[in-house]
Amino acid sequence: MTAWWNDLSPRERLLLGFAGVLAAALLASLIIIRPLIGWNAQAEREAARARDAYDLTVAAAALAGTSSSAPEEATPLRQAVISTAGAAGVELVRIASNDPTRVEIQAAPADAEALFAWLGDLQTRYGAYVTFADVTRGDEGVATGQVLVFERRS
Repeated sequence: MTAWWNDLSPRERLLLGFAGVLAAALLASLIIIRPLIGWNAQAEREAARARDAYDLTVAAAALAGTSSSAPEEATPLRQAVISTAGAAGVELVRIASNDPTRVEIQAAPADAEALFAWLGDLQTRYGAYVTFADVTRGDEGVATGQVLVFERRS
């Protein structure tokens, strides 16, 4: 190998050295730099999702204030959920209830503020508490209630 290198002209050695440096730079880019950039971008996306989830939680907590009036417990829970959803601008896709004190729904995409205002209204007016929620946030303030489970507490 040394004899081969020594037989090369200075110009060929310079060209091979330059090619080696370029190959090393390309290899470093593919193995080290690009994965680091990808991890950084993924971390930024996850942080943005966490901020969105936090904003939704803060909005839900702000809207879930207590009311001075007693809940209207005479209205069946299923009927209360259905009647208030339309007025709040929330379209219900699926409703399931095997128990008169428990209702599970799936909502179509709706304005996040309207969705959480509706949840707060159900809690204060009808005593319907959300015991489980799977809410996803979409673009431009839209939220989708994938699964919402309401229970009336005594």
